Amino acid sequence: MTKEQFRAEFAEILDVSPDELGPETILTGFSTWDSVTYLAVMVMIDDKVGITVRPDAIAGAETFNDILNAVAERLES
Repeated sequence: MTKEQFRAEFAEILDVSPDELGPETILTGFSTWDSVTYLAVMVMIDDKVGITVRPDAIAGAETFNDILNAVAERLES
């Protein structure tokens, strides 16, 4: 999975346009960033990226870049 594909999948979960997700985008700025979304992101990462990330890596994320850093080793450029 490329970073752009990941961004598109993440945006779909948040119900926003991928254009709204930049590296410094603050996740709490989206009304859809909640516990259900957090779980959906965990499942997406497991299913689409093929890794299991620590729950605190997602729950503690403040920006989209924090999420990218948690999965960066498995994403293509």
